[in-house]
Amino acid sequence: MESFPYETVSMPENLPVLVFERFHDSGKPGCEFHWHEELEFYYVECGGVLLNCGGEQRWLYPGDVGFVNGFLPHRGADFLDGTRHYIIQISLELFRQELHLSDRRSYDSLLLEALPRLPAFFTGEKQLSRLFSSLIEEWRCRQPGWELEVKSYVLHIGSFLLRKAPLFPEAHPLTLPEQDSLRHVKDILLYLASWYNYPEKTSLSALSSAFGLSEPYLCRIFRRHTGRTVTGYINELRCARAAALIHSGISLTEAGRQVGIEDYNYFSRMFKKTTGYSPSHYRKT
Repeated sequence: MESFPYETVSMPENLPVLVFERFHDSGKPGCEFHWHEELEFYYVECGGVLLNCGGEQRWLYPGDVGFVNGFLPHRGADFLDGTRHYIIQISLELFRQELHLSDRRSYDSLLLEALPRLPAFFTGEKQLSRLFSSLIEEWRCRQPGWELEVKSYVLHIGSFLLRKAPLFPEAHPLTLPEQDSLRHVKDILLYLASWYNYPEKTSLSALSSAFGLSEPYLCRIFRRHTGRTVTGYINELRCARAAALIHSGISLTEAGRQVGIEDYNYFSRMFKKTTGYSPSHYRKT
């Protein structure tokens, strides 16, 4: 069974931001599903990109922004003719340098809690579109002081995302137990990315045993820091991989088997509940 490849991102130390310009025409295959710890944004300048992320798939057009949270499998699946888009990768380390002044909690921890509640697709958001357009222009022209400008735009993007997150909690100091729980969840996410297609290794009892945590505590901290249930997140991983397999022409039953589900009826129900489409409808469309 195959897991999603992990992509190592070599970030600059002083300014942990990377910008990549991409040109595509229709019919050119996109990248395979992969994942990394850094935040990633797709900004379309002309044409269109079909982005698959977090169990959702949608076209992005000029001015639209696609958001890929850390640890989520994703891929640019298809393109329109004459597409020019940018991939912007940002490390949360940049926000660790900034403090919420009332309680001196770092903004990377605030974002870590808020980002899972955000949508993967931002359309019609002119403010966000202008921020990315300006960031890309600074990155491209590299006039004196461009690093300061890029950092300022990234910080503006961070505050935009914080304000867009629904039910954003009041800031509070991150206690030592909460810091420990963040580390546990990161380790669990890394583990699930490799073992999501082995049900015997990803049941709650198996995870509880593997990480030395009680099941209620594991579920509670996972939900708090990701916005998802453990089962829901595993199903998203399975559906993302199954969608890629179906797209490659493999049979629906075999797609289910390769993501760890032998019972096709169960696989079909889970796929539809997670993506909104049955596997057979997904193949047709």
